[in-house]
Amino acid sequence: MEIKDVQKDFKEKVCEEIRLIPEGLSRYVVSHPFTFDDGDHYIIVLKKMGEDWLLSDEGHTIMHLSYEDIDLRHGGYREIIDNTVSALGLENRRGELVVRIPETRFGDALFSFIQALVKISDIKYLQRERVRSLFMEEFNGFLGETIQQQYRQFDYYHPERDPQRVYTIDCLLKAKARPTFIFGITGDSKCQTATNIIYWWEKQQSIFDVTAIFENQEDINRKVLARFSDVCGRQFSNLPTNRERIKGYIDEVLAH
Repeated sequence: MEIKDVQKDFKEKVCEEIRLIPEGLSRYVVSHPFTFDDGDHYIIVLKKMGEDWLLSDEGHTIMHLSYEDIDLRHGGYREIIDNTVSALGLENRRGELVVRIPETRFGDALFSFIQALVKISDIKYLQRERVRSLFMEEFNGFLGETIQQQYRQFDYYHPERDPQRVYTIDCLLKAKARPTFIFGITGDSKCQTATNIIYWWEKQQSIFDVTAIFENQEDINRKVLARFSDVCGRQFSNLPTNRERIKGYIDEVLAH
């Protein structure tokens, strides 16, 4: 693929703000809107090594964590990094995180790479992540009780265009008029990932509505929430105080 085609694939699979900035031979800085909590952007470089194209953070993500005074050898942090690296097909080269581009799937690789960087950068909230997993259990349990089985599908994905299940929906509500995608939003990283997933589905020219249930909307970074709000219709700031409203909303959607 030519670089202009790579950039086009990045835009289609991730978001329109992606730009490739040449920096030397067969090396490009990937300009994007995704940031750490302090506003610094994730460092992502596209470069060619031998016959392979790679995405690399050039060691910046783990180095950034060191500024947080985190001992990555304890507290389960190393395990989270190793599991994330393995699950998303990355390599950890002594602190440099890289992923090889499979065939010509540049956009899918960038999506997974950003997802990995976001998750790894969030390990400073390890205890918080354990709480978030409990929220998703509550989210799934609530929707399982509220929506009859024939009208819902958890972890929905496009079987033909996304067989690797990269762009999954937390819960698909099978409404008569049009499907509704329901996301459980636990924090900035999930909000960013959900935004990218919605962008991808829009690129498939699919017709759908989007609903979000936040663990706590007030915890979301304003810029991250603003981007998400551009692509999400109905939002509920939390689950505990909105159970009846959400039930009424689901009944209304299914009735039309």
